[in-house]
Amino acid sequence: MSTSDTLFAGSIPAMYDRYMVPLLFRPYAEQTAQRAQALSPMHILETAAGTGVVTEALHGALPTAEIKATDLNPPMLQEAARRVTSPNVRFEQADALDLPFGDGSFDLVVCQFGAMFFPDKVKGHAEARRVLRPSGRLYVAEPLARGPHQYIIELFHDETAVRKGAAEALAKFARPQFATDQIATYAEKRSYSDFDSFAARMIANMRFNGYTEEAVLAPAVRRRFEETRAAHGGRFDQPVRIDCFGPAA
Repeated sequence: MSTSDTLFAGSIPAMYDRYMVPLLFRPYAEQTAQRAQALSPMHILETAAGTGVVTEALHGALPTAEIKATDLNPPMLQEAARRVTSPNVRFEQADALDLPFGDGSFDLVVCQFGAMFFPDKVKGHAEARRVLRPSGRLYVAEPLARGPHQYIIELFHDETAVRKGAAEALAKFARPQFATDQIATYAEKRSYSDFDSFAARMIANMRFNGYTEEAVLAPAVRRRFEETRAAHGGRFDQPVRIDCFGPAA
């Protein structure tokens, strides 16, 4: 396990689930599950499953499907296993760059907010394609490097390069490997009553993201928050691009 993985141990997975999941992951997980439901898959692989918010949503939408939810970090999967208990859901430690599954094992591979952190994004997408059946689909959801929320947080937590890298990897490998790419964009509706409420939420999440309280409270961040609130009527949405790669229609 790498140094970064060991950070998500002890009480961290539960805290991650408490603070990060409601803000960043649950609304998109519900969108992911709704779109997956329309595909009617029976064998699903989830990579970078974390504490299982997408797994839970997938199981709720597709209760008879067999789901294998994987992540590099065992403590995160332990938290996920407490969230979802079903004979149709199995949690397993696995590297998305070297999946321990045979070729053509799944109808659907799902990765929400994980591909942008793969050390080798091309290899990660290649592995997803390998374990998919010829008629299978790859579903990838990634936050876009734009929008009101991104405009503010880039001052202290800039993921622009990471998010652009993920989009480039999709274009370089995933898209050429599939006959179709259905693209959708979903923007979670976020609002904060004032700067203090925004700062409190960001500070609660800072231990998972590597920035400091001082950075969040910097005058430049406050000014940009007020500018954005005035321009967007108090809305701080974060758009997400959803790619569903599959066979020819």
